[in-house]
Amino acid sequence: MKFKNKILYQVATNRNFKVGDKLHFGEKFNGQIKIFDFEFNENGEPFRWLAFQHAEKGIFKNKELLYKLSNALSNYDLFMREIAVEQVRKEKFPNKPSRFKCMFLSDKKEVVIKNFESMLKKTKGESILYQAIAVKVNGEAFYARDVGLSRPGKSFNEYKQLAESYWGQNQKSTAPVKEILFVGDAEVVEVFAEKSS
Repeated sequence: MKFKNKILYQVATNRNFKVGDKLHFGEKFNGQIKIFDFEFNENGEPFRWLAFQHAEKGIFKNKELLYKLSNALSNYDLFMREIAVEQVRKEKFPNKPSRFKCMFLSDKKEVVIKNFESMLKKTKGESILYQAIAVKVNGEAFYARDVGLSRPGKSFNEYKQLAESYWGQNQKSTAPVKEILFVGDAEVVEVFAEKSS
């Protein structure tokens, strides 16, 4: 789907956007690429060995380490899903925008406000700048309406099957928009909510 001067919305994290900022998506990696930047160790000791050591002792008593293990598993699940989705896109849907190089948008301001408030509540001790913005876009977009991408802890091959449904979904569907993947030029036209956590 092609856009010309269409207004869409996003929750931006740590971007410090200003009205008038001009952006381009489609060639360089976006913030999604940060999924490659995580570690599975604590002070140089791999989490898998720490988990085995604690499991052998019985009850897992170190709650901080347990939280870190859970977070690492969540990151790994996201990493697996996104690599599977990108592999399927490259092999079978190369004309669709890469999730690693697009701008993720919504067509509803109220959805972005709800997501903005939800993200503020989920932040745990991190200093993050959240902004709800409106952008004027010129370019192309992929609409996810009927099939979204959840993370139910699937295998790599199961995520590839989900990716085929995701990329192959009907672009003329009238179901509510789950996400819009945009490539092209965008200009920030409004920052309608902003808060640091």
